[in-house]
Amino acid sequence: MIDKKRLYDNMKRLVEVPSVSGTDQEIQGAYKLQEILLEIPYFQEHKDNVKLVPLYNDPLNRVIVTAYLECCPNSKKTVILTGHYDVVDVEEFGNLQDDAYDVEKISKEMEKLALDEDAEKDYKSGEWLFGRGTADMKFGHAMCMELLRYFSEKGDIKGNILYTAVCGEETNSEGMLRAVPFFNQMTEEKGLDYQALLLTECYTVDDKAKEDTRYMHMGASGKIMPMFFFAGESTHGEAPFMGMDPNLLSAELFTRMTMDVDFCQSARGESTPPPVCLKNQDLKTTYSVSTPMYAASYYNVITVDLNPEEAMEKLKKIAYDSFEAANVVYDDRALAYEKKFGVSPQRHRPTPCVKTFSQISEEARKHYEGNYDEYVGGLIKGWQAEKLEMQDIAIKAVKRIYELSGNNKPTIVISIIPPYYPDVYPDTTDPKVKNLLACMDDVMDYAMSEYNTKLEERDYYMGLSDLSYTGLDGSKNFDDLFKNVVGVNQMYSLPEDDLKKFVVPGIVLGGYGKDFHKSTERLNKKYNFEILPYLYIHLIKSLLK
Repeated sequence: MIDKKRLYDNMKRLVEVPSVSGTDQEIQGAYKLQEILLEIPYFQEHKDNVKLVPLYNDPLNRVIVTAYLECCPNSKKTVILTGHYDVVDVEEFGNLQDDAYDVEKISKEMEKLALDEDAEKDYKSGEWLFGRGTADMKFGHAMCMELLRYFSEKGDIKGNILYTAVCGEETNSEGMLRAVPFFNQMTEEKGLDYQALLLTECYTVDDKAKEDTRYMHMGASGKIMPMFFFAGESTHGEAPFMGMDPNLLSAELFTRMTMDVDFCQSARGESTPPPVCLKNQDLKTTYSVSTPMYAASYYNVITVDLNPEEAMEKLKKIAYDSFEAANVVYDDRALAYEKKFGVSPQRHRPTPCVKTFSQISEEARKHYEGNYDEYVGGLIKGWQAEKLEMQDIAIKAVKRIYELSGNNKPTIVISIIPPYYPDVYPDTTDPKVKNLLACMDDVMDYAMSEYNTKLEERDYYMGLSDLSYTGLDGSKNFDDLFKNVVGVNQMYSLPEDDLKKFVVPGIVLGGYGKDFHKSTERLNKKYNFEILPYLYIHLIKSLLK
């Protein structure tokens, strides 16, 4: 049996650690997980099976936490249990920020905050636990600890469990991008044969969710963030037609890119939202009467069926059309000026130029006298030392590389900036996928017969998750996209070969929670403590028959 009190106490202990993403405190979550793991008798006897695996070149020196439970030495079949231990900050809690990490205290104080109708109903019911990280996703780890303890004592499976807790999911999924090479390394060292990856992330309660139904998800939506760097032609304010304002290039692209439904995708009954602009700025830092030289913008594009090659071509066309449209604006305004004053203004009309990041990088490499990679890497390290966000570093890097490339004409440069999430859906003809589907059907029947709980399968977990890194679609060519990601192996680990090699059927089977990232984040008591752990036990037993 699962010890419900210990499960609750361990969740409280984990929530108490403010492991906020991208801060020095984030790693404290890893140390607390290690502490709890080593309280399990099996790992007290097998301490070497618990490891803190460092991220590569991480400015915060973060780690992933791994624990290998070898229940059946004669079998290499293994199930991966995983989830993230980082959380978002607690600004939404206002004057209750200090209490946000205390489950019992904040669960009594929620009436002091403004609650919507649903949150107020749940608060008054007494059936929910509040607090930062309860649902997203400290409970999932506490449950994993109990599952590891249970199977280490019972040992009634013909296989093994590899638990991996990752960091950085709330920022750029740096932890999972480190975990994938680790999974491949464990396969090489121990011959592990992964049957499934089970992500214990709470499922998202969206418009399609039914109140009386719990869910598990088979696939995951993805995300790319195309960035457009605009190099204009600066001119004096009294001679506006002699330049090309990068803000105009950016504005024309904005009208074509933002909320463009042609970027929306649909697959297996799920549809993606249109792109939105996450940042749009010129890069002029001081006042002068000269027009800006550079601008940049980047966009959030959610995917469920992305063809990387087609996506890059579509981005190039939008950039080219935007450049042409900006020229037309100048032409029309120059003509209007001439009609009004009888004077034809001097006009410099640039030829539209669109390049990819990989193209300007190769040009910069040829022009730079010295070790190009070392130089760019040094720049990035310096910006990291200034605590700049990865996306701002990407803008600075593209600007400097453009300057090095020798281009001295108006240009739009297209790149992909971190984080990148591939959309993923398993190949249903694969024997392991077929087995996982059968086991999911079995656990749905078990949930209804034993707990009178309706559990349904849904395609695509539409909130971004680490499930995205469980299997690139082998029928698609990702190379052109990968080579245009800024900062790979310098500030952003994108292990291309490992991602192509690591193909494991995965699902999200998580707890019942609501309002992730809000002050009303909460976890349902009954389903999570009394039902979900036993669904996991049943599923793992089915997978490792």
